[in-house]
Amino acid sequence: MSIIRLTTCESIIEAGFLKHILENENIECFLTNENFTTLVPIYNGIMGAGIQLMIDEKDYERSSELIHKPTISNRILCPNCNSTNISFGFGSKKELKTLGVILSLVVLIPFGNIKRYYYCKDCKWEF
Repeated sequence: MSIIRLTTCESIIEAGFLKHILENENIECFLTNENFTTLVPIYNGIMGAGIQLMIDEKDYERSSELIHKPTISNRILCPNCNSTNISFGFGSKKELKTLGVILSLVVLIPFGNIKRYYYCKDCKWEF
């Protein structure tokens, strides 16, 4: 079997937590990119940067179910209002984040970590 990336994490704490969950279920996994991400966090989310949780391909379905628990029948629920009216993107401040990306490209220096979030369209909650 081949090794694949299950998910990319923003911090070593999140990555360690997910790794611990998988190891408790006897799923072999390891982390990559943790040193670079910890030393230079401003590059997280740019061109695949971030701490990557790697697993064996045969464990993908089970691992994916374990780390994506906030779903009911494969639908994501808002943790604030339990709505299913959810989108994935830049959230409520997408114009400001888009301006930051353009400015970063012009100046050739990343100004911040532009992350994508789940966004509840009913209560305007980002998670």
